[in-house]
Amino acid sequence: MQKAQRDRILAGLSQEDRQNFRKVLTEIKTQMKATSSQRIPARQVLETCGDELTGELRAALEIVVSRDEMGPKIGETPPDFNLKRMGSEERVRLSSFRGKSPVALVFGSYT
Repeated sequence: MQKAQRDRILAGLSQEDRQNFRKVLTEIKTQMKATSSQRIPARQVLETCGDELTGELRAALEIVVSRDEMGPKIGETPPDFNLKRMGSEERVRLSSFRGKSPVALVFGSYT
């Protein structure tokens, strides 16, 4: 739902708003990386540049920030899942790796 909503809003942005969208996202990433000892929440960075945003641009950025806030935070235990391995009927639970070697979870949107 949120991705479709974001895509619909982004499709309706003017060229200038699209450029500003990219500029604000770059600013958010830059500020978050600059403070490695203390992470600045993306929402806080968004609020600092919020006055110059149009309604549509703010809506698109709010969706991106909200999506990023939904997942577990650094240091929190991720939710358990039970998924079928690719090309196999074997199933894997995340919790089965607890206390063993590190696990890298990669979730992406490739559309």
